[in-house]
Amino acid sequence: MLQTKQSNIRLTLFTFAVIVLTVFVGCSNSPLGTVATDNAPQLLQRSSASMTGISLSPVNLHVDSVISASLGGKLVLQDVILDVPPNALKNDTLFSIDIPDINVFYNEFGTSGLVFDKPVKITMSYRDADLSNVTESTIRIGWFNEKTGMFDDVICDIDYNNKTVTGEVYHFSAYALISD
Repeated sequence: MLQTKQSNIRLTLFTFAVIVLTVFVGCSNSPLGTVATDNAPQLLQRSSASMTGISLSPVNLHVDSVISASLGGKLVLQDVILDVPPNALKNDTLFSIDIPDINVFYNEFGTSGLVFDKPVKITMSYRDADLSNVTESTIRIGWFNEKTGMFDDVICDIDYNNKTVTGEVYHFSAYALISD
């Protein structure tokens, strides 16, 4: 009888957690579904000519790995690199990169909400970007601020020769290449 009650409690808690998670994810404020305004930075778009060599299978759009707190590590997916220095976190932690839409340079980094003791370096390549209406010097990394619904700039360096943008971040959320 006691085991049955404990099983029922566990099932109830599990069901509640699934419902809360579903509501939370369903109500996320992703910039992929928002309408851009004229004065807001725009997500950098991928060139249609570059799309022919990219596999759209889900395996290529997600990567994760546990990174050692004491050693640090690197995580790479398509044109995105996360460099985690030693002692950025107190414990070994699961890091991930998700690319929900391969047509834009938008990435979700996880574990969401992580705050670092030392900055994590993000490098994003824009070699496959459609630069037809973009001033290259305005390309930068932005993090999506769910409170404002806008991208906030990350201080970054642009390498015009290698077509990469690199910045240091102290927390994880959604990051993108943006331009004016």
